[in-house]
Amino acid sequence: MPSRPRLRRSTPAVLLATTAVLLASGAAVASLGGIDSTEGASSTKAQVLAGLTAERAAMQAAIDGSANGSGPGYYASDNVTFRKNIREAADGVGARVVGNKLYVTTTKDLQIYDITDPVNPVRQGLTTVDVEFENEQVPTDGKILGISAQTSSVTTQATPCVADFEAIRGCLLLFDVRDATAPKLVQSIKSAGDHTSTCITVGGQTCAFMYGSSGSVTDIRTALTSPAPIAESKANWITSLHDQLRAQGWEGTLPTRTHHQTEVRPGQLLTASVPQMLISVNAEDGGSPEAPKLLAYASHLAAPDNKTRFTHSVEWPQAGASKIMLSGGETNFEPTCGPDNGAFSTFTVQSGNSASPVFRYADQYKLKEGTYTDGNTPAGGYKLGCSVHWFQQHPTFKDGGLVALAAYESGTRFLDIGSDGAITEKGFFLPVDSSASAPHWAPDGKTLYVIDYLRGIDVLTFDAGVAKGGPAKLQR
Repeated sequence: MPSRPRLRRSTPAVLLATTAVLLASGAAVASLGGIDSTEGASSTKAQVLAGLTAERAAMQAAIDGSANGSGPGYYASDNVTFRKNIREAADGVGARVVGNKLYVTTTKDLQIYDITDPVNPVRQGLTTVDVEFENEQVPTDGKILGISAQTSSVTTQATPCVADFEAIRGCLLLFDVRDATAPKLVQSIKSAGDHTSTCITVGGQTCAFMYGSSGSVTDIRTALTSPAPIAESKANWITSLHDQLRAQGWEGTLPTRTHHQTEVRPGQLLTASVPQMLISVNAEDGGSPEAPKLLAYASHLAAPDNKTRFTHSVEWPQAGASKIMLSGGETNFEPTCGPDNGAFSTFTVQSGNSASPVFRYADQYKLKEGTYTDGNTPAGGYKLGCSVHWFQQHPTFKDGGLVALAAYESGTRFLDIGSDGAITEKGFFLPVDSSASAPHWAPDGKTLYVIDYLRGIDVLTFDAGVAKGGPAKLQR
């Protein structure tokens, strides 16, 4: 839940401009590969087409005209190598890597890539899905995949799903993705779609339940084995935690929404909320899917500023065994950098393997304005905002290590986290015109896929053995 009123991406004219150009030019990727396409466009896309600016059209023309698809140019530190751009994934919103597959959702489709060769993803499957808002951090275990829409309707394969429960929830679509070449819609669940949704392991079954960021609880254990319609529970997992928060000493405003929740170990989740909550649905911890148990919570009250900041995303590496917890904020449409802008922060963890760990604020990283050559976006270059967004720790992260961070017009940052939580920037990838949404590491630990609202997917490699280097040069 935001700590203060703020704009979000519900007005997607900037975000969808690249998609609009592709559609208008007849390059809609949903028609590729013989996969059925949804005829027509959603009202949102129609509005985008009507309002497309000359600036964005020129930017897309520059991308289309570049030899390597890299766009009008980028700056990068010496330890970052640009490999390729996959612009059919514009405008990219969310993704997840499971094994040798990369699952990507945009506001127009679901795309599945084989990443056996990490720097050369090969698209295997695609289906059109007109998702209004927003399905970040794609929930999937590689067998079932959810597309969560906060808005009132979703259209997929010419089948509308109109929610009728409450305005802040839309529909949750479930796909069978066991055959990556032919993803199949198996359920369309009214009022179970939130801004984000998360797979939860119950009884040893991965993705047995879905938790939504506005409190929805959905039992999807039979989604792949039975065609019987699935209904969203009337339980609210977030409000069920209120009494437990007060009992554990939280005196602040009680959360009614999260932005996301991460399953750190089977059945235990860390929430991106104020406060950040470690909860369990496991019976041995005293919880259940409809009434989770609060194990601990963390806040930014010890931070030097913005103590009740909005929390956008959280990670507790090494399945909750790390002595470092990671937290990111977000502030949309902030055209300048300032003290209250979305920051990335770290917490040290005491008794990381116990049922009630203690999280202590350690350090924070904020973006700043610059000159491009120093790796920072100049003043006036921020559209979605001077803010951090999604991040992901490197597979080798233990009690510290490497983190990749997407930061809208500030591109992608590479951060080193010390054992005390101290943050040091180690590298960057900064396209001249981008809005980086989310980074995802390939299993090789070298390749990074950056999901970008404007560019689609940037494929990068990072070499920790190379120094960041001096002033960066414009690459084309």
